[in-house]
Amino acid sequence: MKPQEQKDRFIVMRAEGKSYSAIAKELGISKSTCTDWEKKLQGQIAERKAEQLEQLYSSYFMTREARIKKLGDTLGTIDGALASADFSQMPPDKLLDYKLKYTQALKEEYIATGRSKSLPEEISPAALMDMLKDLLERVRAGEVDTVQANRESMIISNLLKAYEQTELQAKIDALEAIVGGRA
Repeated sequence: MKPQEQKDRFIVMRAEGKSYSAIAKELGISKSTCTDWEKKLQGQIAERKAEQLEQLYSSYFMTREARIKKLGDTLGTIDGALASADFSQMPPDKLLDYKLKYTQALKEEYIATGRSKSLPEEISPAALMDMLKDLLERVRAGEVDTVQANRESMIISNLLKAYEQTELQAKIDALEAIVGGRA
């Protein structure tokens, strides 16, 4: 096996989680070579691991869309069972418990696709306050999850800080102009 082929195989084997001993034996190299290659090829190994994870996610329906569909299908099945259930023969608490759990799991998969307020043409404290109010309303309405709300509020806060710094600099410049005119 050529040296480059050995390195390529090393990347694949390390990404699969194989030990240095197993790799050294299969490739006919020393463990110290494995250590050296690990350091040099770390980025390629990480990329290969990511590719393998993505393949696993796809093959086991781990994508968000697949989970939402699967949860929705299961919730539909539970709803059908509840609708036709003879509650005198089956414990309804179990079906209701499953329904609540699947409803909650489906709700956790929600991503807001609705409105997102665009930035105003002129940024002012009042405009930024309006953006914060809008964000709060969307959070309360369940249109935005906490992660997205945190991101948006951080952006709005940064805009407010930038606005305040710009205003402060303008005041400093005006004061310097006044003081400089007296000298």
